[in-house]
Amino acid sequence: LPVQELIQMNEDGDLQRVGVHKVVYLDGKKSHGSLEFFVEFLPVRMLAHTMEVPGVYFKQTKGNDVKLYMNADDDGSAPIVTYGEDAKVWKPPRLWRDIYDSICSAKHFIYMAGWSFDIDQYLLRGEDLKEAERLSSYPAKLGDLLLKKSEEGVVVNLMQWDDYSSNFAFPGMMGTYDEKTREFFQGTNVNSMFMSMEGGDVNTIFEGQNKKMAFTHHQKFIMMDTPKKNGDGGKELLAFVGGIDLTEGRWDNRKHPLFRTLQMNHKGDTYGKCFRVSKENGPRQPWHDIHSSVRGPEALDLIQAFSERWTKQAPQLVGELVNLHRIGLGDATTLENDGGWYTQLSRSIDSRVNAFDVSVKQSFQNIKIDQMGAFGWTSASDKKAEKSRRFVTNSNSLLSYNRCLDQKKGRLVDTSIHMTNIHHIRRAKHFIYIESQYFMGSSFMWSNSSERDVKCHNMVAAELTMKICDKIAAREPFAVYILLPMWMEGIPDAAATQGLLYWQRVTIEAMYQKVHEALQSRMANSPDHGLKVSDYLNFYCLGTRETSEGSQATGVPTTEDEKLLAKTRRHQIYIHSKMMIVDDEVCLIGTANINQRSLDGCRDSEIMMTSWQPDHLASEKSIAHGDIHAYRLHIWASITDQMNDAYRDPSSPECVKLVNSIADSNFKKYMGEETVDMTSHLLPFPLEFYDGELRPRRGLHGGHLPDTDADAMGKKSYILPEMFLT
Repeated sequence: LPVQELIQMNEDGDLQRVGVHKVVYLDGKKSHGSLEFFVEFLPVRMLAHTMEVPGVYFKQTKGNDVKLYMNADDDGSAPIVTYGEDAKVWKPPRLWRDIYDSICSAKHFIYMAGWSFDIDQYLLRGEDLKEAERLSSYPAKLGDLLLKKSEEGVVVNLMQWDDYSSNFAFPGMMGTYDEKTREFFQGTNVNSMFMSMEGGDVNTIFEGQNKKMAFTHHQKFIMMDTPKKNGDGGKELLAFVGGIDLTEGRWDNRKHPLFRTLQMNHKGDTYGKCFRVSKENGPRQPWHDIHSSVRGPEALDLIQAFSERWTKQAPQLVGELVNLHRIGLGDATTLENDGGWYTQLSRSIDSRVNAFDVSVKQSFQNIKIDQMGAFGWTSASDKKAEKSRRFVTNSNSLLSYNRCLDQKKGRLVDTSIHMTNIHHIRRAKHFIYIESQYFMGSSFMWSNSSERDVKCHNMVAAELTMKICDKIAAREPFAVYILLPMWMEGIPDAAATQGLLYWQRVTIEAMYQKVHEALQSRMANSPDHGLKVSDYLNFYCLGTRETSEGSQATGVPTTEDEKLLAKTRRHQIYIHSKMMIVDDEVCLIGTANINQRSLDGCRDSEIMMTSWQPDHLASEKSIAHGDIHAYRLHIWASITDQMNDAYRDPSSPECVKLVNSIADSNFKKYMGEETVDMTSHLLPFPLEFYDGELRPRRGLHGGHLPDTDADAMGKKSYILPEMFLT
C-alpha cells in the first residue's frame, strides 16, 4: 500500500482522515487467493486533543491524590521552591519513610511486585531509624517488617522476578537476592512467589529458555489499605509505583555521598557496579531515581494489574487475593477523594505472563467498514485489486477503537506505555523533560542503513525529533532536556556496557542529525542565523566529587580502580529514573526505560502511571503551574543547587543557555586536577554534537569516560545480540 494513498490535504494544507479498503489477489493472481484489509490514517490533531490516551486497556480515573518523589529519601536540603499565584512552598515527600509508615498501618493486605527485594534493607536510616527502634513496635528492616505484618493476619503477597541464572551457590548475574528472599519467607505467612519470564506455545524450547534468561519482570509497585488521609477514621487504598526497588544501593538523597557515609547510613549498603571497588574502600555508587504514589480509584487499576500477573503465574494461590468489596474498598466511586488528580495506568506485558480480563477480550469488535459510508466511499483505481475504495474526511466522528490490546503470534500484548509516551510527546507545546536509564530506539532513522533493520523500532526518539523539527520550522521556542547515566551500570570497558553505549549513541546521533538538518533549512529560508542544535535538544548526566574530609573508608586501596578513585574522588550519579514531564502539565512515572526491552510488550514487563491536574493545564502561551511544575522545579533546584527563576520558563533560550552553562561549569570541576566538594551535580553528557558530527565531549582524555579506558562512543558487540542490549 503506497503511503501516498493515505495522504490527503484539505484546502488549508491540513492532513485529512483517510480510510482505504481493498480486496487484493495474493501475488496478483486470483488463483492464489485474496486478502481483505482496511487501513485508516488519522492526523495527530484528532488523536491528541485529550489528556487521556485513547484505545488502551486502562482508562483514566478521577478523584485521586498523587505524590511525586525524588530519590528514596528527600532530606529537605534543596533550595526552596515556590509556585502558583499564592507562592506555595513545595514540600518534598520522603518515599521510603512513607512506604514504611504505610506498611505499618495496613490492616488487611499488602501487595508488592518488584524486580528485586532485599529483605536486609532498612527502610529508615539515621535519626529516623533510631527513633523507630526506640518507639515503634515495627522493625525497619524490610523482611522482618513483612513477617510481622503477616503474623498480625495481614495478607502479604509478594511477587519478585526469578533470576533464571541464580541458585543457592551462585547469586545470579543480576544480584536481585531472589534466592535469599525465597529462603527467608519459606514456611512463613508471607506468600512470596518468584516469577520468570515465559515462552509461549509458538516458541521453541531454546526460545523459551532465552526468554527466561534474557528478559525480566521489571515492574515495581506496592499496594495496601491505609487509614484515610483526611483522618475521619475510614480506610482507603494507597499504591506506590516508579523506578525504585526496595533493594541494595537505592537509598540515597540529593547529597549523594561517596565516602562519608560508608560506616553510617550506608553501612552494609555500599553498592557499586561501575568500578571494581570494595565496600570498605568505596566509593559507593550514588543513585538518582523517581517514584510516585496515589490514593484513590487508580489504586484499583494497580491492584488489577497485580492480580492479573498473580493469577497467570501463581494460579495455586489465587485464593490469597483479597476480595476488596468485602472490606469496603472495591468501589471506585466511593474511593474518590478531593486530591484533584486524574491518572491513567499503562503497561508493557503479554499474555504469556498476564491473565488479561476476559470481559475486555470479549469486548473486541470487528470493524464495520460499511459504516464508514457516511463519509462517502469513492472508488480507487488499483489494477491488482478486486475491490478498492476509500473515504476522505475532516470529521473525527465514528472514531472508535475496536480493541485495546495488540496481538503477536496469537498472544495478546499490551503496549500502552509506548502509546502513552507518543501521545503526550505529540501534545507537547513548550518543552519536554526526560529522565531515563537507557535511551535507544527509532532504528529506522539511524545513520547506518545496514542497522535500520535492528529490532529497536520504538518511536520515542523519532517523535521527539519530529516535534523539535516542527517547532523549528514554525519558528517557535521549544526545548527537550534528557537526563541519562554517564554510562550504563557495569564495568565501562566490558563488551555489554560498550554495546549498550553504541546503540544509545546511534540513536542520539540520528536525532542530532535530523535537528541539525531542520536548523540548516530554517536558516537558509529565513533571516535567522547562528542557531545550534543545543538551542533545542540537550543530553545531560549527573556526577559528584568530594574531598577526603570526613571519609569513612576503612581499607587500603588494592584494585587499580580503588587507587585511582581514592585520588580523583569522583563518580557519576547513576540515573535509574523512568520519567517524562511535558509542559509541566503531565507527568509519566514508572519502570519503563526508553528502549525496546521496556516498550516492546513482549520483552521486559513494565508498568507506568500518568498523572495530571485538570485545573493546571498548559495553554498555547504558557506551561502549567501546578504541582508538577513545582516538582520539576524541585528536581532542577536539587541537581543544580540553585533555584533560578529562568527554570520557570524552560522553553526560553535564556533557560536553555543557563542550564547548559551550569553543566559546563560543573564539568570543569568534575574533570579538574583539584578535588572539590560538588553540591551542584548537573553535567553535560559525554558526547557532544559539533561541526555536524557527534563526538566525545571535548575535555575527556582520549575520548574515554572519566577514570576509565572505555570509549565514550561505545563499540558494537558482535557477540551479544542486539535484542538483549536494546
